[in-house]
Amino acid sequence: MKKQGEMKEKRLTLECVQAVKKYIQVFELQPDDYFVGAADKWGNYTSRQISEISYNQAIRSWLGFAPYTFRKTKITSMYQKGADIPTITKQSGHKSYQTIMQHYINVRTDDVDEFL
Repeated sequence: MKKQGEMKEKRLTLECVQAVKKYIQVFELQPDDYFVGAADKWGNYTSRQISEISYNQAIRSWLGFAPYTFRKTKITSMYQKGADIPTITKQSGHKSYQTIMQHYINVRTDDVDEFL
C-alpha cells in the first residue's frame, strides 16, 4: 500500500486473506491483473486501474460512509483491545504517536473511570 509517496506494509486478518483469495479465484485473476476491475452482467472480469479518488468515491457510494471510517474504527478497536500506541502506529502507517492520539483514539469517560 502506498501512503504519502512511501510503500507501507500492512498485516491482514485471516478473514481478509481468505476473502481476497476467494476473489482472486472467482475472477481467475492473474499476477499482472489489477486487483480492482469490473465484471459485466455475465460475470466476465476486466482488469483495470482505478485512481485513489475514484476508489474512495466508490466505497463511499456502496457503503454510505467514507473509507476513513474503517481506518478509524480499526485503530479504535486495536486500542480498546489493549494494543499499545507503537503497535497501532506501525499498523496504521503513521510516523507520529501524536497523530494517532489526536485523530484516532477517543478516550471514553468509562476508560478514565476504570483507572480512578
